[in-house]
Amino acid sequence: MTTLLLIAWCFLRLSLLCVGGGWSSIPEMQRQAVSVYGWLTAREFVDGLALSQMTPGPAMLVVTFIGYRAGGFAGAFVATAAMFLPTCLLTWGLAHSWGRWRTKPWVLAAERALAPLSVGLMAAGVYTVGRAAVTDTRTAIFAALAALVISRRWLPPVVVFLAAGAVGWVLAA
Repeated sequence: MTTLLLIAWCFLRLSLLCVGGGWSSIPEMQRQAVSVYGWLTAREFVDGLALSQMTPGPAMLVVTFIGYRAGGFAGAFVATAAMFLPTCLLTWGLAHSWGRWRTKPWVLAAERALAPLSVGLMAAGVYTVGRAAVTDTRTAIFAALAALVISRRWLPPVVVFLAAGAVGWVLAA
């Protein structure tokens, strides 16, 4: 039971860091799951995150994977509920009141403050994943080529992702 409470506490706190999107919570999620609780290795975290990017639905489904590794099916359920339920309730509550608040000066100031904050948190997420995923020259070359191809829009990101995975799998065999 204590593991499920730890999972719930961990992901309830992380859900409140999702300012601007789930990627903003990735650095702290990685720290909690790998360093603090030891539920995963750094490599497993990156692999779980990569798999969650391929699935339909929100990218934050990585929490289901982490919860499963930490506490089985019950852990997967608790982690997913703890991550999504608070933000869903907050969004629902704000949506019903937004019409009254959106012209208030404090709301406009908060919106202006949250934009750079969310960009910074998402950049930290990308940096954290990159630091864990780029471990040698080969992975650095893959990352650089993938970034180039995606930034130039030569191929859709999913094609680049699948091609890099296939090449990595062939080279590892």
